[in-house]
Order: sequence, then C-alpha cells, then structure tokens
Amino acid sequence: MNENEFGAKLKPWLDRAAGGVGEMQATRLKAARLRALDAYQEPVRVFGLVTVAGGMAQVIRYSIVQRALLFVPVLLLLGFLAVQSMEEPDLGELDAQLLTQELPPDAFLDQDFRSWLGKSRG
Repeated sequence: MNENEFGAKLKPWLDRAAGGVGEMQATRLKAARLRALDAYQEPVRVFGLVTVAGGMAQVIRYSIVQRALLFVPVLLLLGFLAVQSMEEPDLGELDAQLLTQELPPDAFLDQDFRSWLGKSRG
C-alpha cells in the first residue's frame, strides 16, 4: 500500500471526525499543521550519492563541518611545527652567531660569569 492508497482509505474517517471538532480545536489543529509544514524540509542529495532529510543535512552542515573547520588552524600549526622540528639546525649559522657576539663563547661556560649575570638581573 502506497501513500496515496493509505490517504484515500483514511480520508472518509478523518472527514467524519472533522465534523465533531469545535472551532477552537480546529484553529489549534490548523496552527499545528502550519508549524509542521514550516518545519518540513525537502530531502537533499549529499554529494549526489545519498538522499537524507533536509534537517539532517542542516545538522551535518552546521555541527560536523563547522566544528571540523575550527580544528584546521590548529592542525596547520602542528604540521608547521612538525616540519620545522624535523629540519636539522645549521651548525655554521649557529657558530657564526656565537662568534659575532660581543662576548667570547668561553664566557657562557664560566660559572662566575653566570652568577654575576644572576646578580645583575636581580
């Protein structure tokens, strides 16, 4: 039995019952019907493959896709940091930076110099 046959069988019963409904109930039923029709959304084909209800397509669009898009910047940052951590440091550039400073490299290894730095900062 399809929808049209079911509707045809049900129509006489509903018409008979509709005569006994008062004006207030009829108004409430009409308002409920209009709200239901406003909430109804046509089925949507997702990627041309699967047909889903319109409400479900909206849930997919707003909850899943938008939440996934929130993580894109975090994933990009983590990927960038991972690529940078894989790169080996250029030892020649590090040596050049140490040798071009005002202090000789031995000053950084001297314990007295470190304690003097700690006193001057405090």
